[in-house]
Amino acid sequence: MKKKICFLTTGDITTIATMKRALGMANPLADLGWEVSIIAMDCAENRERASIECGPDVAVYFYKPANMNGEVEQKIMLLKEIRPDYIYFCSFGFRNWIRKSALGFNPQMVIEHSELQSGIPDNKGLKKIMAHFIESLSVVYADKLICASRYLETFYRKRSKQFMRRSLSVLYSPYAYSTEVIDAPRLHLDELQAKYAGKTVLIYMGTMTKNYGLFTMLEAVKEAVKETPNIKLLLLGRGRHLDEAKAYVKANGLEEYIEFLGYVPETMLSSYFELADAFISPLNNTVQDWARCPSKIYMYIPFHKPVFTCNIGEPKEIFGNEGYYFDNTQPGSLAELITGLVRQQLERVPLDVTAHSWTTRSREFSNWILQKEPMYA
Repeated sequence: MKKKICFLTTGDITTIATMKRALGMANPLADLGWEVSIIAMDCAENRERASIECGPDVAVYFYKPANMNGEVEQKIMLLKEIRPDYIYFCSFGFRNWIRKSALGFNPQMVIEHSELQSGIPDNKGLKKIMAHFIESLSVVYADKLICASRYLETFYRKRSKQFMRRSLSVLYSPYAYSTEVIDAPRLHLDELQAKYAGKTVLIYMGTMTKNYGLFTMLEAVKEAVKETPNIKLLLLGRGRHLDEAKAYVKANGLEEYIEFLGYVPETMLSSYFELADAFISPLNNTVQDWARCPSKIYMYIPFHKPVFTCNIGEPKEIFGNEGYYFDNTQPGSLAELITGLVRQQLERVPLDVTAHSWTTRSREFSNWILQKEPMYA
């Protein structure tokens, strides 16, 4: 009898990235002999991504958007139907806190952490208290923990000792790239290449906020175009500082060099990524960014283009001492990388891309989970 795993997700994938783990690992785990299911919120974006990334051997169950209690109750009903051996919490919080006593069976609880809510400066007062509570609860509640960054791995190993759970198994497993998205047909590539012909194209995909380096990128382009004007920065995404950024671009006469594209459908990403000459992934030297796993970087690296990022956290794990690094507080350091790219002065960074695939992550996860028991009962 196959071992059964169910990924428990919450929210819309366009705003909550943790569902990417479930979608990325579903097919590889099924290929390894697992019976895989996913529970996801019913919305157009989640259905579209599931249809793209999940093969016929993966069962996807959708719950209706509801308040916290309503969401939890729907998940409990679905879990009772699926009866998995392992429940994988792609994010752990009150919307995903399933009472074990309500299930009527005894699965293993695997909880993933991909960021440290208590380390986010904007989380103050009650929010910070609740973040500490959830982080501690996960150590008590879980049978196993997954940490998407080295910082989190160290943090939760220490926390497990504090709660007298020294034997709690913790796996370091960052995000990865999905072959289904990466290998999608480049349906729009010809038109994009024609539109941006003669330009060195830089792509940032993510939230448009100051904290994520939005204005560092704008200021860097402003400086770089003084020496290398044939630059186009494409910004993919939305965020609270989008209007302010657009105002900055207009006030500084940068409309020719910077374009805001908003949310880009998954079906177009492979075309944009193939078009790009380089990607930008800013990070700050803060607890928040050391702890979080920047999932976009793993989407970029299979395209074998330079990734301009910062020498902290997971980029440091990926690229070591040979990455294309800049200081997110110094736009000039990013401008130098951009100018070097245009002038073809950057040396290639060696990287084993296959080490960062969901296939590799799934094999590591399966081996870790099944060390003490066979795949088949």
